[in-house]
Amino acid sequence: MGSPTSEYGRGSGETQHTVTLTRSFWMQATEVTNAQYAELAQWALDQGHCTATASSLRDALVGSTAELLDLDSSYCEISSSGGMLTVDAGKEDHPVQEVTWFGAAAYCDWLSLREGLLRAYDHGTWQCNDHAPYSALGYRLPTEAEWEYACRAGTTTPFHTGDCLDAGTEANYRGDVPYSGCPSGPYAGWTVSVGSYPANAWGLHDMHGNLWEWCNDWIGSYGGAATDPAGPVGPDGSRVIRGGDWEYNAQVCRSANREFIAPAWSFNYIGFRPVRSVF
Repeated sequence: MGSPTSEYGRGSGETQHTVTLTRSFWMQATEVTNAQYAELAQWALDQGHCTATASSLRDALVGSTAELLDLDSSYCEISSSGGMLTVDAGKEDHPVQEVTWFGAAAYCDWLSLREGLLRAYDHGTWQCNDHAPYSALGYRLPTEAEWEYACRAGTTTPFHTGDCLDAGTEANYRGDVPYSGCPSGPYAGWTVSVGSYPANAWGLHDMHGNLWEWCNDWIGSYGGAATDPAGPVGPDGSRVIRGGDWEYNAQVCRSANREFIAPAWSFNYIGFRPVRSVF
């Protein structure tokens, strides 16, 4: 995990170190789409697990009122009216955006509840399974270590595609700002339908580009060998995001690149995908 000191564009917080993951996990092959989010949020709304107005989708589990989805953002492609959630025409298969970290975690809990599983998150503290995410029975967000492991799919290069990332055939990012020593490519200027580019060796699409993805961890320093790392215990203000997005350059799409955003914030460049531990 992390990057070698010779990797172009590496950040100071990418100390390369050995990580051991002791439990296998399933990860959704694509980022969660607008259609998937709207369908499950409608179920949650009907069950009383959340509330919706024209401007906001909010949590309603265990007294929480955290904003989950910023519906009045001009970038949000999901709308609410009369108790019904709808997706903008033609955007059904695009990844959901304007979703907060809370909205991503809540989606994972809705999946669990609908399937009769124990939900992973405490909606008061927002701890995942008492800070033991790997043993959570339900769906959850990936730890930062799981995310990088899944993105790399056995590779050690800056991208799972090798030393370069082609914007025309491999990922949706700002192709006119390619990685050092690599050719320029097209710039789509917005998200594209999930799965528009080939999957990595483990069947996962868009691990580079399209949208940044929320991870379970609070941001923290790392280094030295670790087993099943789960990040800091308490909040320090920001959660980890990984993968780069449609409007950023290739450098930030690297497998090792780490960024962070406050969990209550939402943007048109952050989405997510759920995971579930295998027992």
